[in-house]
Amino acid sequence: MKHKKILGLTLALGILGASYFTAGQAVITKADGADPADRSFIEFVLSDTQYEGEIDYTYQPLYGEDLEVNGRQYDFTVGETEGYALLTEIEGADKTFYEVEELFYNKQSPFAGCEGLPVYISHGLYLEYKDNAFYNIADGNSVSEEFVNEMAYRGFGYSGSGHFTEQIQTVSYSTKSTDTYSIQYDLPNYHGSVEGETGCANTAGAVIIGYYDRFNENLIPNYKSYIQLGNIVRYKTGTDEVIALVQQLYELMGTDVGHLGTTFSEFQDGMNQYVTSKGYTYTTANMFSYGEFSMSNYKNAVEDGKPVAIFLSGYALINEITESGTTDTISSGYSPKTHVVVGCGYRTDTYYNASGAVITTRNYLKVASGSDIYGIGYLNINSLGQIDRAVSVQIS
Repeated sequence: MKHKKILGLTLALGILGASYFTAGQAVITKADGADPADRSFIEFVLSDTQYEGEIDYTYQPLYGEDLEVNGRQYDFTVGETEGYALLTEIEGADKTFYEVEELFYNKQSPFAGCEGLPVYISHGLYLEYKDNAFYNIADGNSVSEEFVNEMAYRGFGYSGSGHFTEQIQTVSYSTKSTDTYSIQYDLPNYHGSVEGETGCANTAGAVIIGYYDRFNENLIPNYKSYIQLGNIVRYKTGTDEVIALVQQLYELMGTDVGHLGTTFSEFQDGMNQYVTSKGYTYTTANMFSYGEFSMSNYKNAVEDGKPVAIFLSGYALINEITESGTTDTISSGYSPKTHVVVGCGYRTDTYYNASGAVITTRNYLKVASGSDIYGIGYLNINSLGQIDRAVSVQIS
């Protein structure tokens, strides 16, 4: 087990897998032995905590389906707070990325009691290899090598929308208030994919580029992404230029190369390649704080005109919210798949009882869904699905 201490003020990273976070400039001390995986881990923790003190950490190896080392579990302390992170090595089309997939504070790792080799090959799946067989740590049952290989190909990519089932939620109340906000004129409503259902990340990237083409018109060469009618702006959709952009991002992001879909690091790398090739700068900021999605960070971003790329493992999009007397019925279409959407606004419903005390607050994120069914709609983040990553994007 490796043990190191990092004095993390900020990071200057010249490594593959950097996330283009703009958390400040970087200086590492007491880190002579830090390698690219360590540096990616440290960068992630600093962006998540905005911490400027000492990070004390150890790590141990994680294994892939071939029982070769393919990642690390980091156990660390930030100030008085303990946490763990699971990092994987992603083999992209032409480079290697080191990517933190999960990070939790004050929580025990699922691999804590592992007696054999800890095998980590896909989001939320924790396996152990012992006695010449693979076992699911969650229930102790053995799993086949065919299942392991299938999940390894799914990997840590985000691969598409679809297959919705209706989920119903209800809230009873005395009174309620609703607060809404959206980036002016919303976002381009691009949807579909290049190859089957695996094009959600590159479609989301195209949405962001199409939005910023309003302000930086060479982002999509010889093309204007919108039409202006008086004071109204409408984004073009389905044009040859948009289709070509989605295809180009599919290739730049290494989508479906060695695994299904696009990983977070591949998304970041592909976006950075595209934007810098047009003479602009691509920067992102983390919307998480101490391992949790921060609604306040998100609101600040969209109110500042910055769209937010949101990476999901299972998600729900609103069908409708029906008000009947003092009961709201929320109908959502739920998909268990991984997906990427782009946030541009929000809706917050605050419910009160007869005494005026808050019963509950429900937040919905207004998003370009990448779906031809939902278009620009609302993401239901109230106990349905999971946000893995979210970054605001600025192109300047």
